[in-house]
Amino acid sequence: MPLVAYPLLLLQASLASVVAGLLLCAMLWLAVRRWPALAARRSPWLAAQLLLAGVFVLSLLPHSQVVSVVPEMRLPVAVSLPEQAMTADTLLPAARPLPASAAPAAARPLPASAAPDWPPLLALLPWLWLATYTAGMALAAWRQWRGHARLAQLLSLARAIDAPSGHQQPRLKWLEVDAPVSPMLLGLWRRRLLLPAHLAQFSPQQQQLMIEHELTHARRHDPLLQALSLALQALLWFNPLLHWLGQRLAWAQELGCDAQVLAGRPQSERKQYAAALVAQLRQQRQQQRLPALAFAGQRCSSMADRLLRMRETQPARMSWPMRLLGVLAMAAAAAASLALQPALAWSVPVQPQPPGSQATAPASALPAWRNPLEQMRVTGFFGVVRPTNLGGLSGLDLAAKRGTPVHATADGIATASEDARLGKTVRVDHGGGWQSWYVHLDRVDISDGEAVASGQVIGTVGDTGFATGPHLHFQVWHNGRLQDPQSRLAGLDANASARALRMRREQFGR
Repeated sequence: MPLVAYPLLLLQASLASVVAGLLLCAMLWLAVRRWPALAARRSPWLAAQLLLAGVFVLSLLPHSQVVSVVPEMRLPVAVSLPEQAMTADTLLPAARPLPASAAPAAARPLPASAAPDWPPLLALLPWLWLATYTAGMALAAWRQWRGHARLAQLLSLARAIDAPSGHQQPRLKWLEVDAPVSPMLLGLWRRRLLLPAHLAQFSPQQQQLMIEHELTHARRHDPLLQALSLALQALLWFNPLLHWLGQRLAWAQELGCDAQVLAGRPQSERKQYAAALVAQLRQQRQQQRLPALAFAGQRCSSMADRLLRMRETQPARMSWPMRLLGVLAMAAAAAASLALQPALAWSVPVQPQPPGSQATAPASALPAWRNPLEQMRVTGFFGVVRPTNLGGLSGLDLAAKRGTPVHATADGIATASEDARLGKTVRVDHGGGWQSWYVHLDRVDISDGEAVASGQVIGTVGDTGFATGPHLHFQVWHNGRLQDPQSRLAGLDANASARALRMRREQFGR
C-alpha cells in the first residue's frame, strides 16, 4: 500500500474507534444501572478498552471499509493526477505515459487555468489529522513521562523501612516518605510500597487494613493492568470515552480491593477502615494528583459511594449466564462499530469529455479476447482512483481466491518475471503491438518464450508483490502504452461489484 493512503485510513480508524466507544460506554452505563455490582469488576472495563483498541487497529487494515454499511464519503484529491499510473498495485518498471486520447477523463490533469491555487480543505483533512494525531501521541507520552518524573522525585525523598510483621513479601521494597500522600504501590518489575509517615497516627488495625489494601493490588496484578490502560489511552488519546473507561477500571480496582480486604470482617473493622480512608483523603487533598500507577485517592466516583459499599457484607454477584451475555453484547457492539465506520475514499472531479475523446476504442472495433478467469468479478476499473491507487488503476482488479487458475486471453508468446512491486508476472505478446499482463500471481506455469494458446492456464491467482490480498491485476498494453482492458474484454459491467460500478460512475460519469 502506498504511504499516501495511510492518513486516510488513520482518519477512518479514529472515527471508527469513537463510534465503538459510544456504543460500548452506553452499554456499560446502562448495565451498571441495572447491576451495580458490575462497577467493582475489572474485566468489563478492561475488555472495553481492548475492544476499542482492536477496532482502531482493524480499521487501519487495507479494505476494512468493505464491511461498512454507512454510505461512502468521498474526499477530493488535492493534487492534479499524473497521466501515468503511480500506485503500489500498478507502478511499472518501464511504464510510459498514456496518450491524451487514452487517459480517462478523471485521471487527466486539469488545465492550468482550471487548476485551483490551493487544494480543498477536505483533501488536506487526512494529513491534518495525521499531524494532529502524532502531536497528540507525543503530548500524551510527555505527560506520562512528567508523571513518572514526579514519582521519581518523590521516591528520592523516601527512606527504606522494614516490612511490618506478617506482611513480608519477596521482591517488595518498603519505603516511607514524609509527605501528604496516600499509600501507593509502584513499579511493574521492581515493586515498591510507599507509605506516608503520617500513617503512624492511625490505629494499628487501620494501618494493617490500609497496607493490606495495597498488597491486594499486587496480588491482583493491578499495576500491570493499569499500565496497559495508560498505554491504550496514549494510543487513542483523542477518544475521551477511553479515558472514561480507564477511570472506571481504576475505580473497579479500588472497589475490588476493598471487597477482598473486608471479606469476612465485622462491621466494627469496616467502620475503622472507612474512617482511615476519610482521614487519608483529607491528607491527599493537600497535594496534586499523582499518576494512575499509584493506587490512591478518588478515581471517578464519590467517597460516599465507596463507604456505602463497605457496609455490604455480601456484595451482589452476577450469574455466569449474565456474564456470558455481557461478553457477547460487547463483542457485538465492537462488530457493529466496524460496520458503522465511515467509509472514506478519495475522489477526483469529473471533467466533461468532448466527443471522440473516449479513453479506449469501442469494444466492437477490436476482436474480443476471452476472460483471464473462469469466474469474473471486477472490483476495480481502469483509471479509477482509490485510497491505495491515487494515480488511478492501470488495469482491472479481479477478485479471486489464491490458487485460482489464470488463463491466457489470446494466443501469443509468454514471458515471466518477478519484482518487489508486481510480484510474479506473466506477459503475453499477442502480436500487432498488443500485450496482456497478469500481475501478483502465486504460481507461474509457463517458461520464457513459450507459445501459449487462448485459454491455456499460465499461472494462479496470488498476492505477491505490493498486493493487499489475493487477486488478479490484469493490464492491457498497445505499442508500449496502457489501454483500458474493456477495449478487449466483453461483459465486464455484468460481472462487476456494485462498489466498483459506483466508483467508476462517480469519477467518470459512466
